[in-house]
Order: sequence, then C-alpha cells, then structure tokens
Amino acid sequence: ICRREVGGGAAARAARRRGCGVARGVHARALGRAFCDEGRLGGGVAVAADGIAQSLTRKGGEAWDWARTRWIVVWGVIFSGWANALWFDLLSRLFPEARHSGIALAQKVLANQLVMAPALSAAFFAFTVLTRTPPPAQSSEAFDRFDLEKRGRIGYVRALGFALSVWWAAKWAALRRKLAAELLPTLVRGNAYWTVVQTVNFRFVPPQCMVLFGNLASCVWTTYLCIVANRAAGDSSRNS
Repeated sequence: ICRREVGGGAAARAARRRGCGVARGVHARALGRAFCDEGRLGGGVAVAADGIAQSLTRKGGEAWDWARTRWIVVWGVIFSGWANALWFDLLSRLFPEARHSGIALAQKVLANQLVMAPALSAAFFAFTVLTRTPPPAQSSEAFDRFDLEKRGRIGYVRALGFALSVWWAAKWAALRRKLAAELLPTLVRGNAYWTVVQTVNFRFVPPQCMVLFGNLASCVWTTYLCIVANRAAGDSSRNS
C-alpha cells in the first residue's frame, strides 16, 4: 500500500511538473508572439511615418530613398515596437493606479517625459546620423591619401583602425551639430505633444491597446522626426 501511495504521489508530482512545463511553454509562446506583433506594428508605423515625411519633403523628380526606408524599419521594430512595449509594461507596473488617481497619472506621464522622450529623440538623431549622414569629404580624402601611402607598409589592421577612427570622428561631429541645433526644440515640441497623448493613453486606453494607441500617435511624431533628422544643417538653421 505504501509503495502504491508513494508511486501515486510520484506520478502526481510528475503530472504536475508536466502540466507546469506545458503552461510555461504556452506562456512563452504567447509572449513571443506578442513580442513579434509589437515589432511588426512598430516597423509598419515607422515605414508609414517615413513615407509621409518623404512625400512631404521630396522635391520634384527626386528618387524615393529606399535605403532610408530600410533603415527606418530597423528603428521601428527595435525602438517603436519592442522598446516601447517593454517601457509601457514597466510604467504599468510602477504606476498601477494611474487610471484612477490623478497624482499617479501625473507621475507616470512625468516619468515618461523625463526618461523615454529625451532618450528616444536623442537616439533617433544618433541613429539617423550613424546610418544616413555621409562623412565629410575631407575625411574621405584624408583616408584615401593614408590608404595609398601607408597601407602597404603598416598592414590592413591599422589601416582599418584608422578608417574607423576617421568615420567615428566625422559621425560624432555631425551628431553634436545635429543635437545642438535640433534636440532642444524637438524636446519642447515633444513634451507639449506627448504630455497630451500619454495622459489620454494612460488614463483612458485599455492596457492591451496602449502600445497600439501610442504607435498611432507615434506615426505623427515620427513623421516630424524624420523630417527634422534628415534635413540639412542649412535647412535646420532657417527653419529654427
């Protein structure tokens, strides 16, 4: 009898373990599907926003910038999709009473505007400069001279290191100019826009629809960012 009870207990424990394993697997697959859905949604919104921006700024006869479109997909999947989903989930855990308490709502919106808004704006400018802005002509010419004169003597590794240092110096200088010219006005306009959007989002939109609502609002904002981030320095100074 004791052996049967022990055996029955072991079988029950094994069944429970199998049930827990199945439940964890189902939960993991559901999270994976949700993560993929957020990425696809973010990528689609980013492509739509960049398409609107290119349509508004493209001059007559100018070809469509497909390389820019491909890069904006990368941004949309990673940042507009995955990063936003994780951030909204964190905010929901930190401020669970935001839908019912004005103080919690104000704290949630303030946290979003102080942390995520400036981080995403600066990251978008950096992403655009790193992937889209060509290095200055003098940097390319300097590397060409170095390549012709020195590479045969010092080898490919040091030549590659020099090329990367020239590339990074040019990109960093371009990013500093872009941030100095555009970041503060963008943050001011973004705070005015997103404070209203996120107040509505956090207070009235169901949690399962918050990312969707945020991405629809993000389509408008990303259109603006695409225009600002891709315009030349001369256009930037005139428009400011």
